[in-house]
Amino acid sequence: MRMSRRATLAAIAAILSALPLTSAAADWRVETIATTAPVEGLETIGGEIRIATRAGWLRAVVTGDSIALEPANAPRFPPVPAKGLPDGRIASGAKDIARAWLAEPTRRYGHGVLGDAVEAASLVIEHRDGRTETVRAGGDAVFEDLEPRIADLDGDGREEVLVVKSYLKRGSALAVIGMRNGKAAILAETPAIGTPNRWLNPAGIADFDGNGSTDIALVIMPHAVGRLELWSWRNGLSKTRALGNTSNHAIGSRALRMSAVTDFDGDGLADLAIPSFERRHLRLIGFKGKPHDIAKVALPARAVTNIGLLRIGNTPALLLGLDNGMLAMVRG
Repeated sequence: MRMSRRATLAAIAAILSALPLTSAAADWRVETIATTAPVEGLETIGGEIRIATRAGWLRAVVTGDSIALEPANAPRFPPVPAKGLPDGRIASGAKDIARAWLAEPTRRYGHGVLGDAVEAASLVIEHRDGRTETVRAGGDAVFEDLEPRIADLDGDGREEVLVVKSYLKRGSALAVIGMRNGKAAILAETPAIGTPNRWLNPAGIADFDGNGSTDIALVIMPHAVGRLELWSWRNGLSKTRALGNTSNHAIGSRALRMSAVTDFDGDGLADLAIPSFERRHLRLIGFKGKPHDIAKVALPARAVTNIGLLRIGNTPALLLGLDNGMLAMVRG
């Protein structure tokens, strides 16, 4: 008997639904790792992941096809120089920039998204030859950040500095600082969000789409909108991609690195790991062609810490703390 078109499609769907899942997404899973006390933070120091618990610090050590947790000292960060942002951190460069840090604390912008209302009025760059230069946000703005990001965006051997700049009346933008006419200056900015007390948080720097230009991933309003944008650097900034349902910050937290960059699907391009907007899933996002989920892994609770990246064998794995005090590992 000849089947109708609807019956034929239904039969094909039934066959496909019975097939085993063999996609990359099906291979990613989450597991929890027992700790001696609830997890409160996570830092990556010199490639080593250290976990803060209420009972002290631990370090993650790869053992075979899993990890072990060992007691460790609290990580030591270089002290910020005089007039530096009290809770800021020094960023280290690899080429012409030795160090960069936020300075000149000010209370002129009362947002407090990072836990207090003290922000930076300036950025200090220390060059490899020992010279220092100061770039100021201007009287109508602050640098609403904790640690600059240093990268050679155009591959010319000179590094640029990326920092969140927040205007008192227009909210946040991402500023790129580099050399212009022999002096450090703001080279470009993304458009300000447009409203005071609206913030953005960078998520990663890489050539995500494989077109040869460096891309900057950032999340617009991670607490209220959660829009991930890619901005390409080629003689300036241009937005190339955008998608929703992301977040990389818990309001009031000083953990700004709730994301990780590596090749998760083996296609030779950098991908981005980042929580979903409600932070109950970890998304592994690829940008080859259209942005797409390589995997979307449900978490036992909301992500609240920085994300640590390690490798178990040839496979990347991700460590993060959850709001119920658990330590989670997402792995392929």
